[in-house]
Amino acid sequence: MTATPRDARTVLVTGAAGFIGSVAARDLAAVGFAVRAGIRRTQPATLPPGAVAVPCDLANPAATRAAVAGAQVVVHAAYGDERAMVSECRNLLAAMSAARVPSLIYLSSIAVYGERTGIVDETMGAAGSPGAYGDGKIACEAFVRAWAQDPAAPERRVLILRPGIVYGTGSVFWTDKLAERIRAGAWGDFGPAASGPAALVHVDDVAAMVAMAARWIALAPHEWPAVTTLNVVGPETPSWNVYFSALAERLGARPLRRLGGLRLGFRQSLAVPAKICRRLRLPLFRRAALAPTPPEMAIFGRDVTYSTGAAKGRGLAPRIGLRDGLARTEFKPR
Repeated sequence: MTATPRDARTVLVTGAAGFIGSVAARDLAAVGFAVRAGIRRTQPATLPPGAVAVPCDLANPAATRAAVAGAQVVVHAAYGDERAMVSECRNLLAAMSAARVPSLIYLSSIAVYGERTGIVDETMGAAGSPGAYGDGKIACEAFVRAWAQDPAAPERRVLILRPGIVYGTGSVFWTDKLAERIRAGAWGDFGPAASGPAALVHVDDVAAMVAMAARWIALAPHEWPAVTTLNVVGPETPSWNVYFSALAERLGARPLRRLGGLRLGFRQSLAVPAKICRRLRLPLFRRAALAPTPPEMAIFGRDVTYSTGAAKGRGLAPRIGLRDGLARTEFKPR
């Protein structure tokens, strides 16, 4: 059988129509890669110059094999059903093995650390409950590592990126949903309950890191070990309260008032009926429906700092501060 031609400048991006994947595809094309924009959906996607849309349903092994064939690097940025995350990752790895694609950049998450506090580096495992999403990422990381360390394929290289709170244009939760809550008057300064550091990183920083790393891995794979894992957090990690206030200012909203204690507890107690009203499009309890949940408050209060020393050592440190990041961000219309 004739081998599929391979170009060191060809990259497949899974989830290329998504939040991180679309920006990564843009930056990869900008540094000279021939980008295969893997998309699951049938509707047209807006792609950057130099990118070509290819069907890439990771639940379909045959479609996945066709998408990866001939690529030198795969960037796995697809995000979908948490229940399918692991099986789709395994399908991708099997397709890469069949097509002899040697390099993978896998977008994981700081969710793999669960409820850890203090200073957290890449050598640490989870503490407490990582939740379904974190458990899925942990399982995927394990399969990715095993794939990279196969003694029969010493040419394989994997970079596992663990981004923090990724914000910017298109971020459903950390940008658009928070903007909706602030505009509705459902948000506030939560005092000590939201004084933990927000591990923010702008999507442009994540994409730039992906593009730079893909270029280095494709051109000089011998300079990388089989597996490299990096935390990805921006240069500023303000408290969550500071982030909320900066977001409100960027939106032109009123300054956030202190919200906590009984007022916050009362709104949270109305969350279930409020969300039912919202689904029925009834104009009742809107602020309660948008109030922070107890799991969110646990995140906002957690005292944890994710070490980025390893990324800095590779010359891959994010550079976009909060003010610049918000200035770059476009918000979903009301």
